[in-house]
Amino acid sequence: MEETKPQLLVVDDELGMREGIRRIFNLEGYDVTIAENGSEGIEKGSQKEFDVALIDLKMPDYDGVTVLRTIKERWPDTECMIITAFAGIDSAVEATKHGAYTYVPKPFTPDQIVFEVNHALGKRRLTLETRELRAEQERRLLEISQEKSRLRTIINSINDAVFVTNLEDEIVLANPRTRSLLNFPSSIRAGDNIADVLPREVIDLIHEAQEKTRQDIELVSHEWEMKPNLELVVHMKTVPVKDAEGDILGFVTTMQDVTQLKRLDMQKSQFVSMVAHELKAPVAAVSGYLETMHEQLLGDDIGSYEKMIGRSRERLQALIDLVNDLLNISRRDLGTVRREITAVRIPDVVENTRELLEGEMARKDLTFSAEFEDALPTIDIDRDEFSRVITNLLSNAIKYNREGGHISVHAEREGEDVRISVSDTGIGMKPEDQEMLFRQFYRIKNDATRSIPGTGLGLSIVKQIVESYNGNIAVNSTWQDGSTFSIRLPIRFSGGE
Repeated sequence: MEETKPQLLVVDDELGMREGIRRIFNLEGYDVTIAENGSEGIEKGSQKEFDVALIDLKMPDYDGVTVLRTIKERWPDTECMIITAFAGIDSAVEATKHGAYTYVPKPFTPDQIVFEVNHALGKRRLTLETRELRAEQERRLLEISQEKSRLRTIINSINDAVFVTNLEDEIVLANPRTRSLLNFPSSIRAGDNIADVLPREVIDLIHEAQEKTRQDIELVSHEWEMKPNLELVVHMKTVPVKDAEGDILGFVTTMQDVTQLKRLDMQKSQFVSMVAHELKAPVAAVSGYLETMHEQLLGDDIGSYEKMIGRSRERLQALIDLVNDLLNISRRDLGTVRREITAVRIPDVVENTRELLEGEMARKDLTFSAEFEDALPTIDIDRDEFSRVITNLLSNAIKYNREGGHISVHAEREGEDVRISVSDTGIGMKPEDQEMLFRQFYRIKNDATRSIPGTGLGLSIVKQIVESYNGNIAVNSTWQDGSTFSIRLPIRFSGGE
């Protein structure tokens, strides 16, 4: 039979991403079709059955889940992969429910995307092979395992655990992932009884499938926490394999590791709990101040309440900062951030930010210096986002500095990137704090930082912004001896969500 090229559909509203993927897979021997938005993706994906579809999650018309659902309704065996820079829990669960093979986070390397697509193609081939098996009336599944070496090779390349059993509860075929996931003995052979090698949970699933098949129920699935505390969670599915007359030959069971999705779900709950905690304290404090003033517990003189009014304003401003930070995080997670990429001069943004924070520096008697490489190039970036990054770094350099300290900014070109460093002579950080610094809501707690306000979200937002431009951020700090934050950004931005 003539070997045909694998058919790949790429749906992405970013020209650079589409063309980059096309070039990569043309070199791999794929036949690549591209669509520049969700509408075109639905049209092309419905007209023709593709082997694999790469679908961007966030597009201006239809989102990736809608495109995925439409394609899977028309071509259930097309393997669909979601590509996105900011995947949320809800979208991950929704896409998985509608048959997404996997998520591929942006940015990715050519090797990474080729690896994921080849694995999806392997699963696709297995599906087509399984479809063909139903027409082979004369052969038993045990014979297929011995004679179909190509099928075995495909199964062995799949990341999910896949194994086949016959009507006598004998193992017919099991890929290496099954052995590692279930701790099968290395000597397992075709013909071994499932009672001797499978855990009770898996045996019960297979027997349930056997029973429900008699009731015309084709699919049985369960979630199983193999190891406690979300260390290992799998989603198991068992379906019957039938011949052309509809007679059942055996059952195929797949086990997908969904541990990461379950952990993300738990993190979402923890996030909500943490936000509630952060909101409760300032609201309770302001409420107490207002009650004191309402009851005039300190007398009729308004001057007696000036300190309370000042503290209330500080608490409310902290709440506003927290809400704004949460909104920024939410917009990034949902992919609704709107950017205007322009050529930005770094010295201009640094100087504007210095002027904005000049009063705060004066109150702590801080000095400031900036050094920029001659002929420093402009960078392609959204000016507001870049200003937010610089403002956050300079604001932290002020808050965590000593009285009479110094702040310095340095920027220079490094190849096709620009490195910008912000240094202070402040209290510095211990190594264990540096490891946790960019996590949401993390704040360093010690005697020196106890009175410094903040939401614990600023640096996590800075990290999100920098990495969304294919850049990176790092910190070098010595306890009691200051800190230096360094960000590296590409001069020319090639696109991204």
